[in-house]
Amino acid sequence: MFTHPCIGSELARERQREILAYAEQQRRARRCRAESRATRHAKRRGRRIRRALRAATWPRTEPQA
Repeated sequence: MFTHPCIGSELARERQREILAYAEQQRRARRCRAESRATRHAKRRGRRIRRALRAATWPRTEPQA
């Protein structure tokens, strides 16, 4: 079956646009997951630091004999 060259090239351009759009979607999803992970790690790090500072400044009582 014969197809006009313009139709073939148009189909190829459309397929390329679809592939590029899919790749962009994947990049956005990856970036979003990475930012979410970094935020969770930063929050956890902040909690650890606050807990350590609180423990260091907490008044210690001596055992009474």
